[in-house]
Amino acid sequence: MTHQYRIADDVAWVSLEDLDVDNVPTAYLTRVPQGLPIMLEGSACLVWLALAEGGTLEEVTAAAAAMSDADADAISDDVAALVDQLVVIRVVDEE
Repeated sequence: MTHQYRIADDVAWVSLEDLDVDNVPTAYLTRVPQGLPIMLEGSACLVWLALAEGGTLEEVTAAAAAMSDADADAISDDVAALVDQLVVIRVVDEE
């Protein structure tokens, strides 16, 4: 069975070029109403932006790779580990 991933419905987030730290892509997110703030920088932010489109782990990995000009095979383990962590803290839903 192939799982689909997407940002959880109770997560508010923003990622704007004006908010980037030292020109590094940055996303700020929290679970609403009582979540702790989380900041994702660099490649983690790119994975988050890929998750905003939703999809399978392979689709998320391909989208993140395309945004960073990285090889999808080279980053697939790191993307999977990050997505797993985001599922555990309940900011990403796995269906």
